[in-house]
Amino acid sequence: MLMVGPTARSIREMLVVCEAYAASHGLIYNVKNCEFMIFKAAGRCPETFPSITLNGMSVKQEFRFKYLGHILADVLKDDDDVERERRSLAIHENMLARKFARYADHGK
Repeated sequence: MLMVGPTARSIREMLVVCEAYAASHGLIYNVKNCEFMIFKAAGRCPETFPSITLNGMSVKQEFRFKYLGHILADVLKDDDDVERERRSLAIHENMLARKFARYADHGK
């Protein structure tokens, strides 16, 4: 589940709703698998922010993580994701080159 909110308060309010829903349906969120990220827009990110909790336990802050196959970074740059895609492309190019190298040798 992914929640996006403009403020820490909005995220905390959504988590309260999630906790209530889970409790009413006999579910428990695994806080060890939860994390949050604050995207740092230039000059608009405070130095400190309130803690985020779920089921009374602190949720871990991440600065970079993979979501739906893409790497997200709190500094709003896609350098890590572009590098991941570049490496993937290089691997696939090498596989194709090896595969077709056999056919190129037969044509001589």
